[in-house]
Amino acid sequence: MRRSNAFALLVLLAMPISPVFAQSKIQTVDVPAPAGGVDMPAWSRMVLPNGLVVLLMRQDENPLVHARLTLRAGSAADPKGKEGLASLTAELLTAGTEKRSAEQIATDTDFVGGQLSATSDAETTTVTSQFLSRDTARQFDLLSDVVLRPAFAAAEVDRIRQQRLAEIAALPENSGRYADIQYESVLMAGTPYAHPSTGLKASIASITRDDVLGFHKSTYAPNNGVLAIVGAFDPAEMIKTVDAAFGGWSKRDVPAPATFSPAKVSGRRIVVVDYPNLNQAQVRLGAIGIARNDPEYAALQVANAVLSFGFSSRLTEEIRVNRSLTYRIASRFNAGSRPGTFVIQTFTKNATTREIIDATLGEVKKFRDGPLTDAEVNRAKNIILSRLTQQLETPSGLAGMLTQIEVFGLPKDYVETLAPSIRGLTPATLQPIVRKHFPLDDVVIVVFTTAAETKAQLDGLGAIEMRKAE
Repeated sequence: MRRSNAFALLVLLAMPISPVFAQSKIQTVDVPAPAGGVDMPAWSRMVLPNGLVVLLMRQDENPLVHARLTLRAGSAADPKGKEGLASLTAELLTAGTEKRSAEQIATDTDFVGGQLSATSDAETTTVTSQFLSRDTARQFDLLSDVVLRPAFAAAEVDRIRQQRLAEIAALPENSGRYADIQYESVLMAGTPYAHPSTGLKASIASITRDDVLGFHKSTYAPNNGVLAIVGAFDPAEMIKTVDAAFGGWSKRDVPAPATFSPAKVSGRRIVVVDYPNLNQAQVRLGAIGIARNDPEYAALQVANAVLSFGFSSRLTEEIRVNRSLTYRIASRFNAGSRPGTFVIQTFTKNATTREIIDATLGEVKKFRDGPLTDAEVNRAKNIILSRLTQQLETPSGLAGMLTQIEVFGLPKDYVETLAPSIRGLTPATLQPIVRKHFPLDDVVIVVFTTAAETKAQLDGLGAIEMRKAE
């Protein structure tokens, strides 16, 4: 392997944490620096005896530390009939521990000018903390407290459950978010990804404190987690701090992730979700996409930028600029550990619902048929590389990248190889990828609208299914 003075990857596997280890020499393996102006500091991977994966990256530009603990405990792990349990559990982490009230947690965080939050999505629960390096020991004590010893007080469970029910009841008023939920439920039907992470009205109403305790006990385990730490710290001292905070966390068996394959779309399927008194129609169009570790992921980000990033992108220029059908149209791949969805999102007046769908499908056809131009591909590559560079400039962005590498099983030299692979893309290499992954005839089209004003327009597009917004 050729040497580089830009950065190195420190590999520490399953070594016990002790003062002797902390003071011992760390073996270093040099890794080529990322090409094309994309850089990433040295980092290390280690595994505690309890199975917790710890990723350390020292970055001394600012006296900050960003810690991100990610657990494979997202809404896909919600038990049937308890949809929303993972999200509710995550929200309750900062609502009080065995020795701190919610107010004390907030006060302790504010006192040092820090940040502490817990969120959950389809696949993971993530607890993040950012603070000045001088407060590292104090904040790791707080971080471990909310993760390992949450109180889940009955009053707090009831309070947050009631808040969640109110949010769910108000969802149709947020037409864009509601359309996204409906689209995912159609494409991912029959899988653990079909329901929103926030849960459903009936399931949230049924969740008890015992449900929360059980979910925390079964999924919050060190061998189910990844702790990424980026910032100004001494690695040997940080190892001691991590061991003090999380070394006593007991390893245990966790439920295996569900195995499934979402059904591929065959033909055009139109789903109209009816809601009264909407002046605009929310439109979602797409199909099953790819997993995050798909070898064509980076190329698809570039292709997608050609299609919908910026005013000169194909969809925006035609649908917004030339036709004035909407203020916004965008497309994206929702990629996780398993294939997610590809979606084109937009909205328009009810009267122009069919026009915007036809125009969007027309642009997808042109995109698939080609040819792509050098100018638009080069512009898209620069956008993606610029976003990557920006992500790698902040502790939180770097911690996020380290977490992705670990959680999605990406190569350790992912960043090193990413920039060259993007720069090497051409219209000729992208065109077959576009035809493969950007669907035209086999698509789901979800329209959230007042059906009386729009349904007749959709005749001839495909089989129409009617739903009532709940």
